[in-house]
Amino acid sequence: MAVRCGATVLLLIAVGCSSAAPKPASTSVVLIGDSLGVQAAPYLQPLVAPRPFVADVFGGSAPCDFLAKGLQIPAGSLVAFTFDGNTDSPCMLDGTGAPPQGQAVVDRYRTDVTSLITEARKLGAKVLLVGQPVHAASVPGNDVVLLLDAMYESMANGTDVNYVDAGKSVENADGSFAVSLPCLAGEATCDPSGFNVVRNDDGLHFCPGSPPPGPCAVYASGAYRFAKAIAEAINAG
Repeated sequence: MAVRCGATVLLLIAVGCSSAAPKPASTSVVLIGDSLGVQAAPYLQPLVAPRPFVADVFGGSAPCDFLAKGLQIPAGSLVAFTFDGNTDSPCMLDGTGAPPQGQAVVDRYRTDVTSLITEARKLGAKVLLVGQPVHAASVPGNDVVLLLDAMYESMANGTDVNYVDAGKSVENADGSFAVSLPCLAGEATCDPSGFNVVRNDDGLHFCPGSPPPGPCAVYASGAYRFAKAIAEAINAG
């Protein structure tokens, strides 16, 4: 899938503000996930260059959506999975048409992410599981986010399956939800206050302001920070 979210402008911005140290490599990097992945993808591409980069991401997706169609990844690639706990996909619904709740979400994700890891490993790919940021207190689902992050971390083995807590890159130091954070050194733009907005008004996404009707058309510091954390984990390996 082609990278969207104002890719042309944002890729140029992200290249100029990267502090990750890309390593020359031919291994493809594949990002698979939901709407947070959609917003992070334009920033991740230059941060992992010169590796070939593919973003297979769409809003509202769950791991089972990618099991249904099979992983479309080059053999021997590095695959980053980023899923926040969405449950509305038809493949997530139970026999009564209802989505799972609470621990049932985590149990289902464990089963499906395990299957995705198995499929990726059969293709010789390494896997990076991406920890998610907490939601605003007004947005349901933080119990699931915390359980998912713990689950992702427990699934890492330190060799071919690794974990990065990218969510903390957009959180306060105590792990709580942050609307804005101090600007990073070398960041593409910095508000005169010295802080950049890192989360959307919906309490979930990264694009500043109200939820946009389409791709984020402005610089999103939260998306850059999230992508930077993922890239640093990839480049360190």
